[in-house]
Order: sequence, then structure tokens, then C-alpha cells
Amino acid sequence: MTQQEAHNATLCPQWKIVLNAMCQFRQNELQSRAIKEDRWNNREADRQANEDFLEKHEGPGKFSGKYRRQPTQTELVWRISWGCWLEYNDDQTLWEALKAATKEFIEGCNRRVL
Repeated sequence: MTQQEAHNATLCPQWKIVLNAMCQFRQNELQSRAIKEDRWNNREADRQANEDFLEKHEGPGKFSGKYRRQPTQTELVWRISWGCWLEYNDDQTLWEALKAATKEFIEGCNRRVL
């Protein structure tokens, strides 16, 4: 094909249609590859984040406490008396002793709370 024939071929309307179709095909191909790369990069970032979570931050066990023995939480253990046992022969002495024990118990509670 001579240079003049090539020039004449580029001027015909079919040439423009073919060029537009080729450009559209290439553009679609690039867009498809970009989407695939984005998905791959997102999966890789998720894999890396999961690995970091499991390795560096000790995984879900750090939050759920299932994989390591937990220390005892002494601040949650309340050491208080659970009751009292009083034995007296007459009711008046028993009543006075019960009042005194109750008063002492309540004062002890107030001191612990305050």
C-alpha cells in the first residue's frame, strides 16, 4: 500500500468506526484491569490486617480472654461478713446484742463505702 492509498483509507468513515471501536475496547480493557487490581489490593490489605491482628495484637484472645489465663480481679471481690450468730438465754439480752451487732455492721459498711 502506498502512502497515498493509506492516506485515502484513513479518510473513509469506516476507518473512524474501527478506530473508535478499538479505543473503546482498550478503554474497557484498562478499566477491567484497574477493577481487578483494586480488588486484589483490597484482599491483600485485608490479609495483611488480619495477619497483623493475629500476630501483633494477639488476635481475638486478647479481647475475649479465652486463650490466656486472666489475672484475678481483686477489686471486684467484696470481703464483707455474711451474717452473725448470736446465742443468749433471755430475749432482752438477745435483742440488745442483735442491735449492737447490727449497729457495728452498719458502721463497718459505711466506713468501707466512704
